[in-house]
Amino acid sequence: SSNQIYAFLDQTVSYSEDECKNIYSTDGQGTDQFFQDADGKKLMACGPVSGNAQGSYLTMLSADGLMFGIINIVGNFGTVFVDQSYWQSAIAARPSSAAKGYLLGGICWFAIPFSLATSLGLASTALMLPINSGEAGSGLVPPAVADHLLGQAGSALILIMLF
Repeated sequence: SSNQIYAFLDQTVSYSEDECKNIYSTDGQGTDQFFQDADGKKLMACGPVSGNAQGSYLTMLSADGLMFGIINIVGNFGTVFVDQSYWQSAIAARPSSAAKGYLLGGICWFAIPFSLATSLGLASTALMLPINSGEAGSGLVPPAVADHLLGQAGSALILIMLF
């Protein structure tokens, strides 16, 4: 349930660096850990998040989130102004229909990536899945969570959704 995921995330933030090393080790003692790389950079989601308000995973006050939002807005404005299909649609439609259509389309577009990123990203952290930052950056969190929760059926559903 959502209360259980919130409790797991709250517990994850409270872990110290030594506890994280013990969790992400092959022997449970932290001697052979894969929580950090050789340079000391965190590879796994454990402990507080730097740049987030109070280190929380459940916050809207995130420096990295703000940067992503700015980049996304600038990129999407560029897509709208440069892509010919947007101009053709706007010219062919009545102004009142075009405005409603663009707003409705934006709301529909936003709901899918926002809900998937939030739910599956928080689930991977709460379940303590061994996903490193490179894998997360490559977009492998949704398939990992789906595979963990639903097995091969989850992997198939992610593939169907993507293609």
